[in-house]
Amino acid sequence: MQLRNIAKVQSGHHSRGKIEPNKDGTHYLLQARDVDAYRFSYRPDTLIRFSPVLSRKDWILQSGDVLFMARGARNYSVILHEIPDITVAAACFFIVRVSSEKVLPGYLCWYLNQAPCKHYLSLHSGRGVHMPVVRRSVMENIDIPLPLLETQKIIVDINALMQKEEELTGKLAEKRKSLLTATCITACRDN
Repeated sequence: MQLRNIAKVQSGHHSRGKIEPNKDGTHYLLQARDVDAYRFSYRPDTLIRFSPVLSRKDWILQSGDVLFMARGARNYSVILHEIPDITVAAACFFIVRVSSEKVLPGYLCWYLNQAPCKHYLSLHSGRGVHMPVVRRSVMENIDIPLPLLETQKIIVDINALMQKEEELTGKLAEKRKSLLTATCITACRDN
């Protein structure tokens, strides 16, 4: 099923100039630098506050929204779980909000990060002035397979376990490196 039939797609907040942080600002801004593109996660504690001039098209982010990086050589999606109240996404993102009971937001986020979507986007994405850009119409036409909700839930759970395993394996590698380095330094001193 095409994405347009199961979700609404909206671009992030466009500003007319540089966004100036303001500790007393009315909104939070989630930017590309707040997202870890390799772990498909974000850090809500790094968001800046600012006072935007909003248009009717701006969406306040909600838990369950999927952010899709629409600009640059690497397109990826991140699902939002815990975000501060009154947060908007930067213009580099599409906000994908599920509008159908046939799809779980976590499953949709997972599928948008998979090879079939990446292949589709590589064939249909255009170039902006300096970098590749995914057009909204291209995004809305992505075909999303819809297994049963139970299957989607299993896929979301497996994906979460894989991400946790990756994180733990990385920490283990760091600890192993520290231990081996300390052992080598001790051996140098003993001779």
